[in-house]
Amino acid sequence: MKKVLYVDDSEVMRKIVKMVLENLGYQILTASSGKEAVEVCSKEQPDLVLMDLSMPNFDGFATIQVLINNGYTNPIVILTASENEEDRAKAKALGCADYILKTVDMGDIKRVINRHIV
Repeated sequence: MKKVLYVDDSEVMRKIVKMVLENLGYQILTASSGKEAVEVCSKEQPDLVLMDLSMPNFDGFATIQVLINNGYTNPIVILTASENEEDRAKAKALGCADYILKTVDMGDIKRVINRHIV
């Protein structure tokens, strides 16, 4: 079973995404902050990180940078409400595998995850 780490400061979003992705056959780990995501990645080495950009103190961009600097090489996919093209370009420049909006349905999220970890 593929292991996905979902990072979002919203407890409601973490619960919803975790439930849906588990029903789609993934093992889901969660983190509520960038700092926690870095800790989970170092211990668990998930097959993919799915994360929001907007988090307090340690945003998604800072988290991506730390993960990469710590040697994390598996795909990182952004799942965000931000339609900002600068954010999309910055995520791509940092090496993110994909950038999807929270407005998409879970089938689209499954296709993106499968594209990067099958």
